[in-house]
Amino acid sequence: MDSKTAIQLLEAQRQVWDHSFAYIKTMAVQSAMELDIPGVVQSHGKPITVRELGSALKIAPARTPFLARLMRMLAHMGYFVENPTSYSATLMCGFLVKDSPFNAATWFLLANDPIAVDPWRSFGAWIRQPPAAAGDFPFTHAHNGKKLYEVCRDVPRIAKMMNEGIGRDIWLFSKALLAKCGSHFNGLKSIVDVGGHTGTISEDLAEAFPGIHCTVFDLAQVVSPAGDVFQEIPPADAVFLKVSSSRSYDTPSHNMKSHFFSSFNACSGYCATGATNHV
Repeated sequence: MDSKTAIQLLEAQRQVWDHSFAYIKTMAVQSAMELDIPGVVQSHGKPITVRELGSALKIAPARTPFLARLMRMLAHMGYFVENPTSYSATLMCGFLVKDSPFNAATWFLLANDPIAVDPWRSFGAWIRQPPAAAGDFPFTHAHNGKKLYEVCRDVPRIAKMMNEGIGRDIWLFSKALLAKCGSHFNGLKSIVDVGGHTGTISEDLAEAFPGIHCTVFDLAQVVSPAGDVFQEIPPADAVFLKVSSSRSYDTPSHNMKSHFFSSFNACSGYCATGATNHV
């Protein structure tokens, strides 16, 4: 074997090992959230030493070296800045602070919940089987034919995590939307927010543009009373929706887009339908 091939193989092996142990990063972040490390570091007001952090977390001194290893890993991942003798929070760290309005901890925990992971575990078995019927996806295969919204209906814990995660995600998205694209809403008198959750975006739009009448559509377990967006979208100057590029769950994207973009027919006068590929 020549030296060039040997080096290429070693690099390929490094990547395989990196993938093999990728779960360690996930577990490190989850441990940090369980210990509330992000909250303690951010509330400290200045860079914090590992000894100070251990004391605040009431960790036995004998465990301090292990806490130091965890902090080095989290710093390497971008959640903290490693100073010579202390650590300080980064913007990423703010997404793990419990009382942050854009806290992403719920999404993180949901993404690693067995209900979300099981479809990936059974993907190999699913793909070998011939399609059973319409709506046969990895998620439904792993959950006895149930779609995501049906699992949320039957498992309150998952529904709570979904609603909290979406709510916090939309809070940040709404602020960025108005800051970046607010001018696009000038002149509108009515808008339908499709999949608008509990109406965060509509509330922000109504506050920024008092003349806009906003209507929110979502599933009945999210907002009630709710219209069936898969049957009819009421007429409005504009329809606002978020189209996810993810195909990991249980709704075929091409069918969704075909239906949603027919919403142009629901727009009166000039149409300002907006679709975001936000995941």
